Amino acid sequence: MRAGRFPCVPALAAVLMLSACGLANEPDAADVEAPVDGPAVGPEAVTPRNPFFGAWSMTAAKIAPWWDGKGEEPAPDPALAKVVLGANKTSGPPILMCDNPHYTVNTVQPQTLFEGNLPDPANDAAALGFKPDGIVTLNFTCASGAADVSLDFPMVDPSTIMLGLDNVLYTFRFVGG
Repeated sequence: MRAGRFPCVPALAAVLMLSACGLANEPDAADVEAPVDGPAVGPEAVTPRNPFFGAWSMTAAKIAPWWDGKGEEPAPDPALAKVVLGANKTSGPPILMCDNPHYTVNTVQPQTLFEGNLPDPANDAAALGFKPDGIVTLNFTCASGAADVSLDFPMVDPSTIMLGLDNVLYTFRFVGG
Protein backbone atom coordinates (compact mmCIF):
# COMPACT_ATOMS: atom_id res chain seq x y z
CA MET A 1 0.00 0.00 0.00
CA ARG A 2 1.37 3.37 -0.90
CA ALA A 3 1.09 6.19 1.56
CA GLY A 4 0.36 8.66 -1.16
CA ARG A 5 -2.77 6.94 -2.36
CA PHE A 6 -4.58 6.74 1.06
CA PRO A 7 -2.90 9.41 3.19
CA CYS A 8 -5.54 9.38 5.94
CA VAL A 9 -5.59 5.60 6.58
CA PRO A 10 -2.95 5.66 9.35
CA ALA A 11 -4.70 8.59 11.02
CA LEU A 12 -8.10 6.90 10.67
CA ALA A 13 -6.73 3.67 12.17
CA ALA A 14 -5.30 5.59 15.13
CA VAL A 15 -8.64 7.34 15.74
CA LEU A 16 -10.55 4.05 15.57
CA MET A 17 -8.14 2.40 18.02
CA LEU A 18 -8.41 5.28 20.51
CA SER A 19 -12.18 5.35 20.14
CA ALA A 20 -12.40 1.60 20.70
CA CYS A 21 -10.29 1.87 23.84
CA GLY A 22 -12.38 4.73 25.12
CA LEU A 23 -15.63 2.87 24.45
CA ALA A 24 -14.36 -0.22 26.22
CA ASN A 25 -13.95 1.82 29.41
CA GLU A 26 -17.43 3.37 29.22
CA PRO A 27 -19.98 1.57 31.41
CA ASP A 28 -22.61 -0.45 29.64
CA ALA A 29 -26.22 0.60 30.36
CA ALA A 30 -26.75 -2.69 32.18
CA ASP A 31 -23.83 -1.92 34.50
CA VAL A 32 -25.20 1.45 35.59
CA GLU A 33 -27.34 1.31 38.72
CA ALA A 34 -30.23 3.68 39.10
CA PRO A 35 -29.97 5.98 42.10
CA VAL A 36 -31.72 4.65 45.19
CA ASP A 37 -34.16 7.05 46.79
CA GLY A 38 -35.15 4.72 49.64
CA PRO A 39 -36.65 1.29 50.18
CA ALA A 40 -39.10 -0.03 47.63
CA VAL A 41 -42.74 0.17 48.60
CA GLY A 42 -45.90 -1.47 47.35
CA PRO A 43 -45.80 -4.65 45.29
CA GLU A 44 -42.12 -4.07 44.45
CA ALA A 45 -41.09 -4.22 48.10
CA VAL A 46 -39.48 -7.38 49.34
CA THR A 47 -40.32 -8.00 52.96
CA PRO A 48 -39.40 -10.94 55.15
CA ARG A 49 -42.19 -13.26 56.19
CA ASN A 50 -43.53 -12.41 59.59
CA PRO A 51 -43.16 -15.64 61.62
CA PHE A 52 -46.56 -15.07 63.23
CA PHE A 53 -48.50 -14.68 59.97
CA GLY A 54 -50.36 -17.73 58.75
CA ALA A 55 -52.77 -20.38 59.99
CA TRP A 56 -52.45 -21.79 63.52
CA SER A 57 -54.24 -24.82 64.90
CA MET A 58 -54.93 -25.32 68.59
CA THR A 59 -53.04 -28.35 69.91
CA ALA A 60 -53.72 -27.95 73.63
CA ALA A 61 -55.80 -25.96 76.07
CA LYS A 62 -55.49 -26.15 79.83
CA ILE A 63 -56.34 -24.17 82.89
CA ALA A 64 -53.81 -21.37 83.27
CA PRO A 65 -51.36 -21.63 86.17
CA TRP A 66 -52.58 -18.28 87.55
CA TRP A 67 -56.20 -19.39 88.02
CA ASP A 68 -57.04 -18.94 91.68
CA GLY A 69 -59.59 -21.79 91.86
CA LYS A 70 -62.47 -19.45 92.67
CA GLY A 71 -65.71 -19.58 90.73
CA GLU A 72 -66.56 -21.84 87.84
CA GLU A 73 -63.66 -23.82 86.41
CA PRO A 74 -62.42 -22.25 83.15
CA ALA A 75 -63.22 -24.19 80.00
CA PRO A 76 -61.46 -23.95 76.64
CA ASP A 77 -63.34 -22.20 73.84
CA PRO A 78 -63.67 -24.64 70.90
CA ALA A 79 -64.03 -21.65 68.56
CA LEU A 80 -60.27 -21.12 69.01
CA ALA A 81 -59.53 -24.37 67.16
CA LYS A 82 -58.05 -22.44 64.23
CA VAL A 83 -56.71 -18.90 64.04
CA VAL A 84 -55.38 -17.10 60.98
CA LEU A 85 -53.17 -14.06 61.54
CA GLY A 86 -52.61 -11.99 58.42
CA ALA A 87 -51.06 -8.62 57.69
CA ASN A 88 -54.38 -7.08 56.64
CA LYS A 89 -56.98 -9.42 58.13
CA THR A 90 -57.41 -12.03 60.84
CA SER A 91 -59.94 -14.81 61.17
CA GLY A 92 -61.05 -17.32 63.73
CA PRO A 93 -63.45 -16.82 66.62
CA PRO A 94 -65.26 -13.46 66.85
CA ILE A 95 -62.68 -12.03 69.29
CA LEU A 96 -59.99 -12.40 66.61
CA MET A 97 -61.92 -11.41 63.49
CA CYS A 98 -60.48 -8.13 62.29
CA ASP A 99 -60.30 -6.34 58.93
CA ASN A 100 -57.59 -3.93 60.03
CA PRO A 101 -55.36 -5.55 62.65
CA HIS A 102 -52.39 -3.80 64.20
CA TYR A 103 -49.37 -5.72 65.43
CA THR A 104 -46.36 -5.03 67.57
CA VAL A 105 -43.56 -7.54 68.05
CA ASN A 106 -41.63 -7.34 71.32
CA THR A 107 -39.10 -9.37 73.22
CA VAL A 108 -40.19 -9.89 76.82
CA GLN A 109 -38.90 -11.61 79.93
CA PRO A 110 -40.75 -14.43 81.76
CA GLN A 111 -42.11 -12.07 84.45
CA THR A 112 -44.14 -10.15 81.83
CA LEU A 113 -45.65 -13.19 80.09
CA PHE A 114 -49.43 -13.39 80.17
CA GLU A 115 -49.73 -9.88 81.61
CA GLY A 116 -47.44 -10.82 84.49
CA ASN A 117 -49.81 -13.47 85.81
CA LEU A 118 -47.44 -16.45 86.09
CA PRO A 119 -47.10 -17.27 89.84
CA ASP A 120 -43.42 -18.28 89.52
CA PRO A 121 -42.39 -16.59 86.23
CA ALA A 122 -38.97 -18.17 85.63
CA ASN A 123 -40.00 -21.74 86.52
CA ASP A 124 -43.49 -21.52 84.98
CA ALA A 125 -42.13 -20.08 81.71
CA ALA A 126 -39.48 -22.82 81.53
CA ALA A 127 -42.12 -25.50 82.21
CA LEU A 128 -44.16 -24.09 79.31
CA GLY A 129 -41.13 -24.38 77.01
CA PHE A 130 -40.00 -20.75 76.89
CA LYS A 131 -36.31 -19.82 76.89
CA PRO A 132 -35.31 -17.48 79.75
CA ASP A 133 -33.26 -15.03 77.64
CA GLY A 134 -36.09 -13.23 75.84
CA ILE A 135 -39.42 -14.35 74.46
CA VAL A 136 -40.66 -12.97 71.16
CA THR A 137 -44.27 -11.90 71.52
CA LEU A 138 -46.80 -10.61 69.03
CA ASN A 139 -49.31 -8.10 70.37
CA PHE A 140 -52.48 -8.09 68.27
CA THR A 141 -54.86 -5.15 68.56
CA CYS A 142 -58.09 -4.43 66.76
CA ALA A 143 -60.64 -1.69 67.20
CA SER A 144 -63.95 -2.54 65.59
CA GLY A 145 -67.16 -0.87 66.57
CA ALA A 146 -67.57 -0.86 70.32
CA ALA A 147 -65.02 -3.64 70.91
CA ASP A 148 -61.31 -3.02 71.36
CA VAL A 149 -59.23 -6.17 71.58
CA SER A 150 -55.60 -6.57 72.62
CA LEU A 151 -54.07 -10.05 72.85
CA ASP A 152 -50.50 -11.29 73.24
CA PHE A 153 -49.16 -14.36 71.46
CA PRO A 154 -45.77 -15.37 72.91
CA MET A 155 -43.71 -17.67 70.69
CA VAL A 156 -42.30 -20.83 72.27
CA ASP A 157 -40.47 -21.78 69.06
CA PRO A 158 -40.91 -20.90 65.36
CA SER A 159 -43.90 -23.21 65.02
CA THR A 160 -45.56 -22.83 68.45
CA ILE A 161 -47.37 -19.86 69.99
CA MET A 162 -49.54 -19.51 73.08
CA LEU A 163 -52.45 -17.38 74.17
CA GLY A 164 -53.69 -16.82 77.72
CA LEU A 165 -57.38 -15.95 77.64
CA ASP A 166 -60.07 -16.17 80.34
CA ASN A 167 -57.87 -18.30 82.63
CA VAL A 168 -57.16 -20.82 79.87
CA LEU A 169 -53.76 -21.28 78.31
CA TYR A 170 -54.00 -22.22 74.61
CA THR A 171 -51.16 -23.68 72.56
CA PHE A 172 -51.19 -23.32 68.77
CA ARG A 173 -49.08 -25.02 66.11
CA PHE A 174 -48.28 -23.38 62.77
CA VAL A 175 -50.09 -25.20 59.95
CA GLY A 176 -49.41 -23.00 56.96
CA GLY A 177 -48.88 -19.57 55.56
